[in-house]
Amino acid sequence: MMVERYDRLLGEAQEAFASGDLQAALRHFETAQALASNDGDVDRADRAACNACFVRIELGQAEEQIPLLRRLFMGTLHPRNRCTAAYNMAAAYLNLEDFDSAMEWADRSGELAENVDEPSLAAGVHNQQASLALRFSRFEEAESGFNLALNAMESLGETFQIAGRATVLGNLGYALMCTDRLEEGLGLCEQARATLDELSADHLIYENLQDLCYGYILNDQLEQAHAAGERALILAEHYDDNQVMKNCLFLLAEVAVRRGDAFRGRRYLRELAEFYPEIGMNEEIIDVFLTTDLTNVVNLRG
Repeated sequence: MMVERYDRLLGEAQEAFASGDLQAALRHFETAQALASNDGDVDRADRAACNACFVRIELGQAEEQIPLLRRLFMGTLHPRNRCTAAYNMAAAYLNLEDFDSAMEWADRSGELAENVDEPSLAAGVHNQQASLALRFSRFEEAESGFNLALNAMESLGETFQIAGRATVLGNLGYALMCTDRLEEGLGLCEQARATLDELSADHLIYENLQDLCYGYILNDQLEQAHAAGERALILAEHYDDNQVMKNCLFLLAEVAVRRGDAFRGRRYLRELAEFYPEIGMNEEIIDVFLTTDLTNVVNLRG
């Protein structure tokens, strides 16, 4: 009876997370953790605790989760839970922009995942490692990792797993665009967008739209670039993702300049300047940006 209820709670938590309802996901994971703890099932309690930590990281509580995740990593005997704890440590450090520590923990989770027969976890680990490789411009490594993640996801068919696969597909598309395979990369990103749109996954789609904006600029499809960039900007603002907002403002300024609308390009760059009050971006600096190919300046994963 406990196991059935526990599994149901985990499924409900995963569905809530995929739909963007992080508070509901957290409640379900915490309830599952308490249920397993009260029944004396340490492994299941640790699994739910790890998952709850990941949700809190997504809610902006990354620093507070590190001590708990470290204790879980050191104390749990279950290989899956150790792997999950390491994966979540990498996610926490990535959230805190400590990229060296994030890579260290991602490597640990990768080693542990080799001994865990759980495709969804393996997919997450490969995607995380590939995303970090992309951040460090290790494009071949990133491409390989995203393909490994997609291969691990072939047998997964739940809604939240379909959304995850689309996200990985979009990541692979961006990696291909960064290695001069523009048409192929755009095609994968467009597939990802179609799936995420069908699932109404606005909380997942805006980074994909940012990547499409970038690709459309490179492919001289400026109308499509503008539409994708504007939608990405609106959604990124809604979900408080400053990095994507800044990227989109850079890209939209480039679109405006290429369309001969320097006035609008200047407007986007003035909005961008508000993120950097310490620099004091003045009109002279904006003039420099207006004459610079901003696709060579912005790092969408930086």
